[in-house]
Amino acid sequence: MTIRKGETWGQPGGIERPSEFVSTDSELAAVLQGCRNSQTVAPLIGLLGGSLHRTLGAPQRDEAALRSGQGYIYPIDVGVLGFSDAQGANQEVVFVAHLLALTDPRSRLWKGRTVIAMNAAFLDDLNLAPKSHPNDGRLDVTDGQLNRSQRKQALRRAVSGSHLPHPALIEQRVSTRLEIRGETAFRFVADGRPCGAAQQFSITCIPDAARILL
Repeated sequence: MTIRKGETWGQPGGIERPSEFVSTDSELAAVLQGCRNSQTVAPLIGLLGGSLHRTLGAPQRDEAALRSGQGYIYPIDVGVLGFSDAQGANQEVVFVAHLLALTDPRSRLWKGRTVIAMNAAFLDDLNLAPKSHPNDGRLDVTDGQLNRSQRKQALRRAVSGSHLPHPALIEQRVSTRLEIRGETAFRFVADGRPCGAAQQFSITCIPDAARILL
């Protein structure tokens, strides 16, 4: 069950040991992608770094500490990017922290239409989704393009998360599925990893899809 206002979230780590450990968002997503592809239940996974880890306070516990029973277990939602590739094959890509869909050839934020779907708050040093929570059953999505001066100001403000709201950026909180179509192809970057391109795509939130220990 996703988190509700006023409820305690997370359980002490001593009640269960993780089966594996990962250090980045993309590594966590790869494990969950494998589970989705094989239709198996995701194991408890120890998380040691990444944007999702930072969103949850970046606790300084190493693998040995987590194996000893320290830390907390948290249920998390995940996002799924859906699109058809150049060969017409349907693709589904799991992401745990962030998805970028960019039309700029150099993949620069807001230089060209940019769709950002956040399950975490952070992307590198930018607080792109200050209201995002990884277990609220929603993805925080922004869609838009900024001119040169707007982009410069937004990038500066995004360090603190104060770039939102912005009149040129449409904000949505997606609890199920969102369909997006552009005039040109989007390049996709899921949890920092390029994963394809398409003119049309979907974003889906899967609540309570995994459990992490940190």
